[in-house]
Amino acid sequence: MEPRTEDLRLAYLSGEGVVLRGAGPEDAETCAPWFNDPEVIRYLNTGSRPNLVEHSREFLAQAVRSPADVVFAIIERESKRHIGNTALHRIDSLRRSAVFGIVIGVQSCWGRGYGTEATRLVIDYAFRRLNLHRIELEVAASHAIARRAYERVGFQVEGTRRDAMFVDGQYADALVMAILRPEWEARNGGAAAKSQAAAARS
Repeated sequence: MEPRTEDLRLAYLSGEGVVLRGAGPEDAETCAPWFNDPEVIRYLNTGSRPNLVEHSREFLAQAVRSPADVVFAIIERESKRHIGNTALHRIDSLRRSAVFGIVIGVQSCWGRGYGTEATRLVIDYAFRRLNLHRIELEVAASHAIARRAYERVGFQVEGTRRDAMFVDGQYADALVMAILRPEWEARNGGAAAKSQAAAARS
């Protein structure tokens, strides 16, 4: 199914190539086919059963209701198409932490930097608006493209979970990567960096 044309006025987070808006059950018909594409789900722990529209609708409905999840639709600015989703899961208000996830479901949009830009938008949102302190993720150790993209945003490898994923019919190691708020602010001229500069001038 071709992604529908979006109204960019609904954007909640805006970048140069993509904008992000809230995702909900109404997006299920667009999203469901992505999770039946072997190339799209190759590195995702989505299970081995066919994904139906009802499955995507239920997942998105639960995410909308949950205070521990925020899911965004990724919209390509130029074409105004819904091309993927990105999210913060397991948001913990005590530890100020969350788990990051992303999928670009339209293969023709791969390699354009959209995933990296969407990741930056969500991480900035997590630290500056939600006041979180730590964002983590897991990525297959063999998925070098994704790892480099996360490293460009500032994620660091913290450890390895052996045989924690199943990729191409084989068990695969998963890398645990994370970024902390002070690291993000130092990279992006945020509050911490500005406070340090002000203290140096006084």
